Amino acid sequence: MNSTEITNKAYNLRVNKGQLPTILIAGYTSFVEIKMDMLKPPDDFLSKRIVFSETQNYYDEEKRSYLIPYNPKTLEFQNIDFNNIKEFPKDLIAVKFSIENELDRIGWNRHHGFELRQGLFSQGFKKEFVAKQIPGRKLFSLILLKII
Repeated sequence: MNSTEITNKAYNLRVNKGQLPTILIAGYTSFVEIKMDMLKPPDDFLSKRIVFSETQNYYDEEKRSYLIPYNPKTLEFQNIDFNNIKEFPKDLIAVKFSIENELDRIGWNRHHGFELRQGLFSQGFKKEFVAKQIPGRKLFSLILLKII
């Protein structure tokens, strides 16, 4: 299957079958839910696992990705006051994942009033993602550089 066929298949599953893209974060799957501004768990609708608008301070515009502190026990984003800590908390990990419009181009287009296929073939369309785990010290150093 070539990339156009894969994109067409993913498009059909997303638009006609309503299948949301997923992202695997530290072993747990979340749905990419642009309309709700979050990455939400498939089995716990009360959880606010990761809300995009709450993670804006962790967005790297140059790399078009988020690098956030994440609590693997609660399965949620956990904001850190970097001005008042000396090291990255041991109970947290740092995870990196793509910006919203790359995680769900169709949902992004629909939510913002664009034609559903806009940008699909130039940027591709995937249904499954994996967040990359980054050493907490690296996140801590990157944030400190932005603060200083």
